[in-house]
Amino acid sequence: MRIDGGFYMYWEYEELFEAFNEMYQGYRAEIMRSTEALSRTLGEFETTMNLGIFEKSIVMIAYGEILLTHSEVFHKSKEYLLKELDRLDMQQLKEKLSLEQFDDVITRKTLLLEKIEQKPIAYHLDTIV
Repeated sequence: MRIDGGFYMYWEYEELFEAFNEMYQGYRAEIMRSTEALSRTLGEFETTMNLGIFEKSIVMIAYGEILLTHSEVFHKSKEYLLKELDRLDMQQLKEKLSLEQFDDVITRKTLLLEKIEQKPIAYHLDTIV
Protein backbone atom coordinates (compact mmCIF):
# COMPACT_ATOMS: atom_id res chain seq x y z
CA MET A 1 0.00 0.00 0.00
CA ARG A 2 1.34 3.43 -0.91
CA ILE A 3 0.61 6.67 0.89
CA ASP A 4 1.41 10.26 -0.09
CA GLY A 5 4.91 10.74 -1.37
CA GLY A 6 5.24 7.11 -2.48
CA PHE A 7 6.41 5.90 0.94
CA TYR A 8 5.16 2.47 1.93
CA MET A 9 3.81 2.40 5.46
CA TYR A 10 1.96 -0.90 5.41
CA TRP A 11 2.42 -3.94 3.25
CA GLU A 12 0.30 -6.97 2.58
CA TYR A 13 2.15 -10.28 2.83
CA GLU A 14 2.16 -11.32 -0.85
CA GLU A 15 2.33 -7.72 -2.06
CA LEU A 16 5.77 -7.25 -0.53
CA PHE A 17 7.16 -10.44 -2.07
CA GLU A 18 5.75 -9.35 -5.44
CA ALA A 19 7.10 -5.81 -5.17
CA PHE A 20 10.61 -7.07 -4.41
CA ASN A 21 10.54 -9.52 -7.30
CA GLU A 22 9.08 -6.97 -9.72
CA MET A 23 11.77 -4.44 -8.90
CA TYR A 24 14.49 -7.04 -9.39
CA GLN A 25 13.00 -8.07 -12.74
CA GLY A 26 12.80 -4.41 -13.73
CA TYR A 27 16.50 -3.94 -13.07
CA ARG A 28 17.27 -7.13 -14.98
CA ALA A 29 15.24 -5.78 -17.90
CA GLU A 30 17.63 -2.81 -17.92
CA ILE A 31 20.32 -5.36 -18.84
CA MET A 32 21.94 -5.30 -15.41
CA ARG A 33 23.87 -8.34 -14.24
CA SER A 34 21.90 -10.43 -11.78
CA THR A 35 24.15 -9.48 -8.86
CA GLU A 36 23.88 -5.77 -9.59
CA ALA A 37 20.10 -5.97 -10.04
CA LEU A 38 19.72 -7.84 -6.76
CA SER A 39 22.00 -5.45 -4.89
CA ARG A 40 20.11 -2.42 -6.18
CA THR A 41 16.77 -4.02 -5.33
CA LEU A 42 17.89 -4.75 -1.79
CA GLY A 43 19.10 -1.16 -1.45
CA GLU A 44 15.70 0.12 -2.57
CA PHE A 45 14.03 -1.93 0.18
CA GLU A 46 16.37 -0.87 3.00
CA THR A 47 13.87 1.62 4.41
CA THR A 48 11.11 -0.97 4.14
CA MET A 49 13.20 -3.48 6.13
CA ASN A 50 13.57 -0.89 8.88
CA LEU A 51 9.78 -0.74 9.34
CA GLY A 52 9.76 -3.96 11.36
CA ILE A 53 10.24 -7.71 11.63
CA PHE A 54 7.41 -8.44 9.19
CA GLU A 55 8.94 -6.39 6.40
CA LYS A 56 12.53 -7.42 7.11
CA SER A 57 11.74 -11.14 7.11
CA ILE A 58 9.88 -10.99 3.81
CA VAL A 59 12.53 -8.87 2.10
CA MET A 60 15.31 -11.16 3.30
CA ILE A 61 13.47 -14.29 2.16
CA ALA A 62 12.67 -12.72 -1.23
CA TYR A 63 16.34 -11.70 -1.52
CA GLY A 64 17.49 -15.22 -0.68
CA GLU A 65 15.07 -16.86 -3.08
CA ILE A 66 16.41 -14.72 -5.91
CA LEU A 67 19.99 -15.53 -4.85
CA LEU A 68 19.13 -19.19 -5.32
CA THR A 69 18.29 -18.55 -8.98
CA HIS A 70 21.84 -17.35 -9.66
CA SER A 71 24.42 -19.77 -10.98
CA GLU A 72 26.77 -18.86 -8.13
CA VAL A 73 26.40 -16.93 -4.89
CA PHE A 74 28.87 -14.21 -3.97
CA HIS A 75 30.40 -15.19 -0.63
CA LYS A 76 29.55 -11.84 1.02
CA SER A 77 25.92 -12.13 -0.15
CA LYS A 78 25.66 -15.56 1.44
CA GLU A 79 27.23 -14.34 4.69
CA TYR A 80 24.86 -11.37 4.80
CA LEU A 81 21.79 -13.50 4.11
CA LEU A 82 22.66 -16.11 6.74
CA LYS A 83 23.44 -13.44 9.34
CA GLU A 84 20.17 -11.58 8.70
CA LEU A 85 18.05 -14.73 8.69
CA ASP A 86 19.66 -15.81 11.96
CA ARG A 87 18.81 -12.43 13.52
CA LEU A 88 15.09 -12.72 12.79
CA ASP A 89 13.06 -13.10 15.97
CA MET A 90 10.64 -15.82 14.88
CA GLN A 91 8.48 -15.51 18.00
CA GLN A 92 7.99 -11.81 17.33
CA LEU A 93 7.28 -12.57 13.66
CA LYS A 94 4.69 -15.18 14.64
CA GLU A 95 2.73 -12.44 16.39
CA LYS A 96 2.66 -10.34 13.20
CA LEU A 97 1.51 -12.99 10.73
CA SER A 98 -1.45 -15.29 10.31
CA LEU A 99 -0.73 -18.95 11.04
CA GLU A 100 -0.73 -19.71 7.30
CA GLN A 101 1.69 -16.88 6.55
CA PHE A 102 3.97 -17.86 9.43
CA ASP A 103 4.05 -21.47 8.22
CA ASP A 104 4.88 -20.21 4.72
CA VAL A 105 7.77 -18.09 6.05
CA ILE A 106 9.14 -21.00 8.08
CA THR A 107 8.93 -23.32 5.07
CA ARG A 108 10.59 -20.79 2.77
CA LYS A 109 13.31 -19.98 5.30
CA THR A 110 14.07 -23.67 5.92
CA LEU A 111 14.26 -24.41 2.19
CA LEU A 112 16.41 -21.34 1.64
CA LEU A 113 18.87 -22.37 4.35
CA GLU A 114 19.15 -25.87 2.88
CA LYS A 115 19.55 -24.78 -0.73
CA ILE A 116 21.99 -21.91 -0.11
CA GLU A 117 24.51 -24.42 1.23
CA GLN A 118 24.39 -26.30 -2.08
CA LYS A 119 25.12 -23.28 -4.27
CA PRO A 120 28.61 -22.73 -5.68
CA ILE A 121 30.38 -19.80 -4.06
CA ALA A 122 32.04 -16.98 -6.01
CA TYR A 123 34.74 -14.78 -4.56
CA HIS A 124 34.74 -12.23 -7.38
CA LEU A 125 31.54 -10.46 -8.44
CA ASP A 126 32.62 -10.16 -12.07
CA THR A 127 32.43 -13.95 -12.51
CA ILE A 128 28.72 -14.16 -11.63
CA VAL A 129 26.28 -13.90 -14.51
